[in-house]
Amino acid sequence: MLYSDVRGLFFILYNVAIVASQGYPVLDADCDKLYPKLWIQYAPRGNASAGLYVKYPNINSVNLCLESCCSSHKCNVMFMHGKDCFHIKCFSNEECIPMYRTDLRNISMMLVAPLPPQTNWAEVLPDEMIISDFSPREEDDMIMSAEPNYYLSRDKECELGIELNCGKYEECVPQSTAGNRRRSGVCECLEGYVRNEVGYCERRDISSKYDATPSSPSQPIRPVNADSDATSNKSLKPLLVSVVSKTVQLPEDEVTLSAYVVPPGGENYVFNWILISQPKGGNSGTMTDKNGDSLKLSHLVEGVYQFNVTVSAPGAYGETNATVTVLPPRRINKLPVAIITPKYQTVKLPKNVTVLDGSTSYDDDGIISWHWDLEKGPLGYQPILDDSSTLQLKDLKIPGNYTFKLTVEDTDHKTNFTTANITVVKVMDYPPEAYAGQDVIVFLPVNNVTLNGNMSTDDKGIVSWEWTKSPSNQDKAVDMQKTRTPYLELSNLEEGMYTFVLKVTDSSGQFSTSDVRVFVKPPTNKPPIANAGEDVVVSLPRTWVTLDASRSSDDIKIASYHWKQISGPSKVVFTPSNASKTNASELTRGVYELQVTVVDSDGNATSDSVLVTVNQNENAPPKANAGGDQTIVLPVSVVVLNGSGSSDDLAIKKWEWIRDGSSLTLGRVISDSDKTPILMLTDLIPGRYVFRLKVTDGQGLSDEDTVSIIVKPDPYLLHLVELTLNIEGSSLTVAQEQSLEANLALLLRDATIHVRELRREQNTGRAVLVFYVGQHDDKTILSGPQVVKILKEKLKRDSGLLEVSVANIQTAVCQNNCSGHGSCDQSTRLCLCEAFWMQNLIRKHFGDGDSNCDWSILYVIIVLFVGILVVAGCSWGVTCLIQRACRRPRKRQRFYAYSQRGRLGC
Repeated sequence: MLYSDVRGLFFILYNVAIVASQGYPVLDADCDKLYPKLWIQYAPRGNASAGLYVKYPNINSVNLCLESCCSSHKCNVMFMHGKDCFHIKCFSNEECIPMYRTDLRNISMMLVAPLPPQTNWAEVLPDEMIISDFSPREEDDMIMSAEPNYYLSRDKECELGIELNCGKYEECVPQSTAGNRRRSGVCECLEGYVRNEVGYCERRDISSKYDATPSSPSQPIRPVNADSDATSNKSLKPLLVSVVSKTVQLPEDEVTLSAYVVPPGGENYVFNWILISQPKGGNSGTMTDKNGDSLKLSHLVEGVYQFNVTVSAPGAYGETNATVTVLPPRRINKLPVAIITPKYQTVKLPKNVTVLDGSTSYDDDGIISWHWDLEKGPLGYQPILDDSSTLQLKDLKIPGNYTFKLTVEDTDHKTNFTTANITVVKVMDYPPEAYAGQDVIVFLPVNNVTLNGNMSTDDKGIVSWEWTKSPSNQDKAVDMQKTRTPYLELSNLEEGMYTFVLKVTDSSGQFSTSDVRVFVKPPTNKPPIANAGEDVVVSLPRTWVTLDASRSSDDIKIASYHWKQISGPSKVVFTPSNASKTNASELTRGVYELQVTVVDSDGNATSDSVLVTVNQNENAPPKANAGGDQTIVLPVSVVVLNGSGSSDDLAIKKWEWIRDGSSLTLGRVISDSDKTPILMLTDLIPGRYVFRLKVTDGQGLSDEDTVSIIVKPDPYLLHLVELTLNIEGSSLTVAQEQSLEANLALLLRDATIHVRELRREQNTGRAVLVFYVGQHDDKTILSGPQVVKILKEKLKRDSGLLEVSVANIQTAVCQNNCSGHGSCDQSTRLCLCEAFWMQNLIRKHFGDGDSNCDWSILYVIIVLFVGILVVAGCSWGVTCLIQRACRRPRKRQRFYAYSQRGRLGC
C-alpha cells in the first residue's frame, strides 16, 4: 500500500517535470482540472466522433497549444498531430478517454478539463490508466534524472558496450573528438534507420511513406480546421459541403439526407456519413448508403440525431454536420365539450341571485378560456358577465326568460358552446288575513281585558299591527296600551259595548282589517264587606298579636283573604298571610297599620285596615346569643361567628365582639365585623380562640355570651410541598396552572395533585404552588420530603420537564429533625443547634447539603487536640530523621557528635 502511494506520487511529479521541462505554462486557476500527463501516441477513443476538432495553424508547439486550450472554455482536450495544434470540444468524457494507437505516430494529447458533472479527469479515467505505465525502477530513474520522454535527445550520452543505454534501433557511437579516451559516446540510429520528429529511429522507407494525417483503418480521425480545411501538412483544396437538416413527425420514421458539394465532382468524390449523437433509445434506427451522397435513415424514434459527412477527393476535402429532428405523433384534437349546470332553472322574485356553473366543461387537452354571452333576455337587461368558469348573476330583477351562452376554447383554439335557460317569475303575493279574536264579555267590577290578534296570517309575513276604536265608539272612555302589537291591553272599561278594529299589513303594503267586540256588563252580585277587626294595643316584651277578619261578609261567598303591612316601625311577619286569622309577629314599640283584602268568587274585592299599637311599659335587658362552640380543621380561609340570634324586647342598638384573655392573639378580623352581628375571622392558627359577644339595647342594658373556636392543624401539613416558579404571580394564567398540574402528575407516575393554595411570594412576587400528592385514588398520600426528592432528581436530569422554570422546591414546613440536637428555623430552613452541638461541615458541604447538628463540640475539640499532637509528633520525628541522615560521622569528633546528638534528644 505504501509503495503504490509513493509510486503514484512519483508518477505525478514525473509528469509535472515533463510539462515544466518542455516550457509548458505553470498550472494556474484556468488549468486547475488538467490531468498532469502527456499521452504520447494516444488519440481520443471516439476518434473523429469524440468531439469537435478545431485546428489552430498559427500554433506549432505543445507549449502554446496547451496554453491556448487552458484559456478557452470550449477546449476539453489538447491534441497534437506533428506540429499541428487541435482543440477538441468533447461530446462526452468517455469518448475523449486516451486510447493507444499502434498505427499512428507523432501524435500526443493532454486532458485539460472534463465535461460536468465530473470535476477532474481522475473521475473519468479507468483505474488501470491512472496507475503509472513504468516499473518502480524506471520511475526512480526518471524522477532522479527529470528527463522528459516526449522529444528524446538526439545527443543522448551512452557508455560503449552497454546496449541498454540507447533506445530501439539505436547504437552507442564513440565521440570523434580528439584525445577522447573515455568509453562514453552518443546514441545514433542503426544503418538504414533515421530519427523522426518525435525522436524515435525508424526505417527510411517507412519515414518517407509516412502520412501526417492521423487515421486508422476502422475509424479515421477527421479534425475540423478553424481557419482552413486542411487535415495534414499538405495543402488541400477546400470543398463546400451542404446538407439540409430535416424534420419529420411520427408515425413517419424515414428520411433522406442529401449532401451537395461545390464544385460538383460527379463520381470522384468519396462520401462518409458518421452518426455523432442520437436520442436515448434510438439504437433501433438504420442507416443506408453511408458512403453515398444521400443517406437513407429509417426506424427513427422521437428525438434529435446529429450526423457528420466528410467528402474527399484527391487533393480536396470538406465536411459538414446535419441534424434530423423526429417529432412526436400529432395529437388528434377533439372539440371541447361545454356544460352548464343547471341547464334549466326558475328564479322566483324577490330572489334575484343565481349561479351558472361551467367548470364541468372538459377537453382532451385542456380548456384555456370561458366566455359568457346573453343570447336572449328581457328588454332593458344589460348584465356585466365575467369570463370565468362560474358565472354569478345578482340582478335578475325583471321577470322573463333569460338565455345565456357559454363558449369554451381548448389549447388548439377550437371552440364549442352550449346554452342555459333561466326563468324569472313574480310569485303571487296574497293579502293578509286579519283576525282580532272572538268577542269578549266581562262583568264589572272587572274593567280590564287583553285582546289577542296573533291568529292573523299572511303568505309572506305580517310587518305591522294597528289597533283602533271603531268610529261608533269614539265617545266611550277606555285606556288602550300596546296598540302596535298583536296583543291589545284594555283597562278602565265602562259598562256598555266596545268595538275595536285590528289592521295588519304585509311586506307588499297590502292590508286587512278585523273587528272584535267587548261587552262590559254590570256586576252580577254585590262586592264583599271586609272587616279587619278592632284596633289592638299590646305592651312589650310581647312582640306578636293575633288578627281576625272572620267577620268579613259577602252575599255569595268570600273566596280569599290576604294580609299585608301598610306602615310600621319594623317589618311584620304574617303567619299565615292568606287566612282570615293570622299571627303578626316581630313587633316593636310603635304603631302598625295592617290591611286585609277579601275577594269573592266573582273577583270583587274590598279591603279594611286595623291599627296595632305596641307600648313599652318596662325595659327588659337584651339576650346575647353568640352561637355554639365550633371546631374547625385547617386550612380554612374564613371562620364566621353568628350572633344574630340575640334578641331584645325593643331593639339591639350595639354589637361588640371581644377577644378573651385566654384566646390566641393571632388571627385577623375582617372589615370591622367585630361591630356587627356576624364576626368574620381569617389567618387562624391551630389552637383555641375565645370571643365574648356583648349586645346593648337603646336604654343601655346589655348582655354577654361566650363562644370558643377549636382550630385543629392541617392533617396534610407534613405532606404539603411548595413549588416556587420563576414566573410573576400576576402573569400566571389558568392554562399554565393546569399544564403544570398535569406535568406534575406525569412526573409522579399518574398521581393526583391536590392544590391547597396558589399565592405570591412575599418578597419577590413569584408564584408559589402549594399542593400534596395522592396515589391509588388518594388511599396513599406521599410525604412531603419524598415528593421533593423525586421532583429534584427528575428536574436535575431535565429542567424543562414542567415546561416552566422552577426556582425552588421544598416542603411547606421544615421537617428537618436536626439530628435530634436542635430545631429547624422555618424561615431560613437552618438548624439551630443546642448547646455543645454543631453542624457536620463535611455532610453540609460534601454530602447531601442538609443542615444538621451531628457533631458534638466536645468531641470536635478532642479530635482537633489529638490531631495537633499527632501532627507535632510527626513533624518532630521527621526533623530528627533528616538531621541524622544529613550528619556525616567523623572519627576525630565522635565524642563531640555524640554529645551534640544527646543534646538534641535523639
